[in-house]
Amino acid sequence: MPESALQTFEEIGRIPGRILRYLLSDNDHELVDSETSFNERLELIKREEKLICIRAGMYGILCGISIVWITYLARPFEPSDLSADLKATAFYFIITIGSGIILTIIELFFIYVDIIQSARKIALISGLRPAIIDDDDVTDELIISLMYAGLKAPNPHSPMYGINPREHVNKIVLIFSMAAHKSKVAISRIILKSLYRRVLVRLGGRTVSRAVIETASIPVFALWNFIAVRRVMKEIRIRTTLPLLMNDLQQNLLPNGFDNLSEIQQKATLLAIKSQVTGVADFHPNIKLFVERMFGVNFHGNEDTFENISGSFNEVVAKMSVEERRIPLRIFGAVCGMDGRLRRRVRAESNRLSMLCSEYDKHSLKKWRDYFMHGTSIPS
Repeated sequence: MPESALQTFEEIGRIPGRILRYLLSDNDHELVDSETSFNERLELIKREEKLICIRAGMYGILCGISIVWITYLARPFEPSDLSADLKATAFYFIITIGSGIILTIIELFFIYVDIIQSARKIALISGLRPAIIDDDDVTDELIISLMYAGLKAPNPHSPMYGINPREHVNKIVLIFSMAAHKSKVAISRIILKSLYRRVLVRLGGRTVSRAVIETASIPVFALWNFIAVRRVMKEIRIRTTLPLLMNDLQQNLLPNGFDNLSEIQQKATLLAIKSQVTGVADFHPNIKLFVERMFGVNFHGNEDTFENISGSFNEVVAKMSVEERRIPLRIFGAVCGMDGRLRRRVRAESNRLSMLCSEYDKHSLKKWRDYFMHGTSIPS
């Protein structure tokens, strides 16, 4: 495994680092051979996604059943009047809520371990073998990005290439988002689950058995796990399909290379990428990979190219001829699709482009996303 990846593992803590190093170790043979087509690899990746989503739902069911069982066993300790005997009430809730917290932590541990293992299998399917990849920085970062995706870590939002991803973000919104990111996923889920059960108890009153309420909540926990893990696995999928498609994508979008574009086309292309980054307010790993591949061997000499680019993307392309703006418009759709998140600001930019450029299809963003996610034909 590359040294940079190992250092990243150690930075997150000794025990988590050792666990992740073990999970990402490569002690078996490739799951596919080098001749396996992209569509075959994609089907194998989707199969892994389905299996982990089903297992996550089962973890929720098992956790819910365990909580129901403990709640049932704790019924003899439940005081008839919760406000009359505070000591007995506190003891009862320590048993029920405490067991729910412990079981939820165990449930989350199994889910995260399973996700990392699935991410490792998907990396092997896509041809990335964590233990034997070279020292290429981009490849190293791709491996690390899969781990971060599995842990649902946010994308980096620090300025890069001369782009400030949060230049359009309101300061008040920024403060709240930073505070939200400091909240750990496990803690938030524990609190929400506990509140959910307590609200149902209040609504049900004394006539409804708590064990019955806990039983009714089991499908909710299972569905919660299924949906949350499915979102994570879709993100892992799009991070692994781009490297498989990169050569064909680069040949299709920039057949003669970025340096051979006209000056106005280069400016519009850079603004297209900047518009996507500021539209989602962070740097998706796929965007970083695409930018570095676009500049190729001259990347380090162009690291701050975006700083010298001014103006808005839609205003620049509106002044270009139909033939000139074809490449920048397609690159805008491609970078939005390889990110996968079509947020409000990105959709608004796409709508403006459709009004300014009659040949532009505002639905092309979804078509590009389908290309990366499902292997559909590349949008024209």
